[in-house]
Amino acid sequence: MSNPVNLTGITGLFLALLLVLGPAKARAADEGNGRLTLQQAIEIALKQHPAVKESRERMFSAEFQIGVSKAAYYPQIIFDSNYFYGTAFARGARGATGVTSASGITTSISPTNAPLNFYINRFSANQLLYDFGKTPGLVQESRSSFYGSREDYAGNRQKVVLDARSAYYAYLAARRAVKVEQENVAQNQTLLKQAQGFYNVGLRAKIDVTKAEANLYDAEASLIRAKNAADLTRVTLMTALGMKTWPYKDLEDMLEVTPIPRSLEELKTQAFRQRPELMKNKYQQDFNDAALKVAKAGYYPALTSTAAYGWQGTLPMSADWWVGAAVQFPIFEGLATTYSVKKANADIRATQANSEVLRQDVNKEVEQAYLDLQSGWELIRATKKAVESARENFRLAQGRYQVGVGSIIEVTDAQVQLSRTELRFVQALYDYRTTEARLDKAVGKAY
Repeated sequence: MSNPVNLTGITGLFLALLLVLGPAKARAADEGNGRLTLQQAIEIALKQHPAVKESRERMFSAEFQIGVSKAAYYPQIIFDSNYFYGTAFARGARGATGVTSASGITTSISPTNAPLNFYINRFSANQLLYDFGKTPGLVQESRSSFYGSREDYAGNRQKVVLDARSAYYAYLAARRAVKVEQENVAQNQTLLKQAQGFYNVGLRAKIDVTKAEANLYDAEASLIRAKNAADLTRVTLMTALGMKTWPYKDLEDMLEVTPIPRSLEELKTQAFRQRPELMKNKYQQDFNDAALKVAKAGYYPALTSTAAYGWQGTLPMSADWWVGAAVQFPIFEGLATTYSVKKANADIRATQANSEVLRQDVNKEVEQAYLDLQSGWELIRATKKAVESARENFRLAQGRYQVGVGSIIEVTDAQVQLSRTELRFVQALYDYRTTEARLDKAVGKAY
């Protein structure tokens, strides 16, 4: 008899797999179709860009340095093995005969004073007992350095994302500019056909045809430049993402914007709370405080303990051992400790002053990006209306020319105005998006 199958459990498992694998399949489908989204671009840049890899490894290096500094807390155990051959060990060696001098001192000498094999094998252990805060200070220095490198890593990630977003928007803007120039070429081709037709039936002079041809050639040249600019921005985007080849055929177009109201004071508060530069300065102050403790410890002695056990002599060797303690007093170090303390105090003052400089820079950066964003939105609204007016003006001029009322100069002027206005609109969208990315970096948005 077969066991019953729990359909409810299987259905739940299947739904869970769909929830987990659904987004991954969607991303794979986009990549398979050759379509790159902004989120994918950011993920690629954070994964592949060499600047991110470098700062990540430097962060790991700083983290490992903490362990190096902590090593002084633990015993240092060493095994030392030495072998010597020569006559220097003939006197006092095991197996030598004794001779008593007139003063009553007995000296052991080898019967033949021949070279001997001499061995020293010893285990030794040294343990730091107390050094007046020097080792804890070094550990704190290493820990603060690690925290600082972690903020460097976060800052580099933000910079890479800013470069990736800016390059992504630049490529979108360049592609739109190509479309504008393609439309301009098509309009000039239509105008040339109209002028040629009017000339053939004797309604227009030859100058209309030559004027239309000149405008068409100029439009085609502008289209060539626009395509080249698009190719260059694609290369820039590849570099920003850390890619060597370009497997995508299309991009998610997201130049169109919808403003999100944000308070300037709220943005500044966010920036002061999470900007990596300010956080790194805080950890640098901790590092300087620890460095001052390490420097002051140079005025005081260090207490250590030692123990050893081993064998030495000629074969057969004799065993020996000892334990002990040592105190090392600094008498004179060329004023190195004094200058180290002065240097540490100067570093503390410099870092504190730098904190105020950084806060001023962050405040300026946030406010400038915020104001640029506000004016950028107004510019988008203005240029959008200008595009609508220019398009209507071109339609009217084209209609007047078709019915024989207007001149070709009127049409070409309207056409140039429309093309330039559309390009300014694309530029306004690009400027807004890049300013939006700069504001995200200015407030320290984490990635």
